[in-house]
Amino acid sequence: MISRRSLITYFPLCVSSAYLPKAFPEELEWDVIVVGSGMAGLCAALSAKENGAEKVLILEKGPLIGGHTLFSSGTISAMIRGDKRRSKGLRDSVELFVKDAYELGERKGNLEILEQIALHSEEGLDWLEAKGVVFGEPFQAKSGLRARGFTMPGNSAGRSYVMILNHARVQENIPLFLEHRLLALIPIAEGWSVLADTPEGDKTFRTKSLVLATGGSTANVFRRLDYDRRLGINLKTSANPWGNNWDGADGDALDIGEKIGLKVTQGNGYQIVPFWGGRVLDYAGGDIYLNAEGERFVDENLPWHKIVEVILEWPKTEFTVITDTQSEKGATLGVKLLSGIVKKASSIREVAVGMGIPEEKLRKTLDEYNQSVEAGRDKFGKTVFTQRIEKPPFYWSELLMRFGLKSQFIF
Repeated sequence: MISRRSLITYFPLCVSSAYLPKAFPEELEWDVIVVGSGMAGLCAALSAKENGAEKVLILEKGPLIGGHTLFSSGTISAMIRGDKRRSKGLRDSVELFVKDAYELGERKGNLEILEQIALHSEEGLDWLEAKGVVFGEPFQAKSGLRARGFTMPGNSAGRSYVMILNHARVQENIPLFLEHRLLALIPIAEGWSVLADTPEGDKTFRTKSLVLATGGSTANVFRRLDYDRRLGINLKTSANPWGNNWDGADGDALDIGEKIGLKVTQGNGYQIVPFWGGRVLDYAGGDIYLNAEGERFVDENLPWHKIVEVILEWPKTEFTVITDTQSEKGATLGVKLLSGIVKKASSIREVAVGMGIPEEKLRKTLDEYNQSVEAGRDKFGKTVFTQRIEKPPFYWSELLMRFGLKSQFIF
């Protein structure tokens, strides 16, 4: 069920669903079937059509197009060569891209895959631009990293990607069936037999080629607990932050694939992030994290999973993010202000009252942080600072831990 609050944000996707076919095509045999209508699924379907597949179909188990991409801030990392128009004079290389990604992932990534991503990432930006996506300037996704982040300016880049790609899908006459849940996959002589639960009952589709673009399993508590016993039902997902939205990332396609012998490769754990739809506020280090007492507790430039390890040890996984008017805000800030996820305050006192802590306590925390900015180092070992936090209006958000997408691949 989609909540009233979500309808404020996703009404355009409800409107765009009017592009869907009014009736299902009679044929149940296809050249390519793509399961999942997030960014990966939409791109896969469009690419299949461009590369000669005549009959392409997308099956989506949810009530809306877009999957978890709807809740994404839409940042795409890309390696841009120095002679390209997007580089803005920044120097980068395949070797640097692979090195940085490998180190940030604690040396657990696949070097061959990382190299392919680096080699072809700018082609991906070109392809998306040809579909109508307009990217802003490259930016740092986190302090201390190179400026490799690209996203669409505006309130919700992920939602914008879905709307643009869905329009391209309509132009290419690729049907998309909502509320079609994958039930089983059966290998056949010339491809796959795909059984789906549909509003009209179970249906079988036959296809020469199959793409499973169904994301991970963040909404599946049992899979989470198998990975880490601390990841129980009390932790909500980025697609369902209030616990009353529909979230289809339950890993059912992964289960179905494993049953027939497909190999599921586990990525580097769950992306458990202290954000909602990407960074709540700032991208390049202009925000700080506070505990319930209004004190900083971590170097905010650490990798997400290291920050998470600190928060998961608390009885309640709640914390506050705060920045001021100087910082570079994330693409989804407007939507978050509208929905109340982020609050805007004219003074430190107003933030303190909202947090339920003494004003003097918050002022002391900010003063200590600003002194660390001037010194170039703080008690947590943080050495990269982008600004002081002192100029109103202030932006802040009280958060529970959220799950992002899980890194899983199926072959």
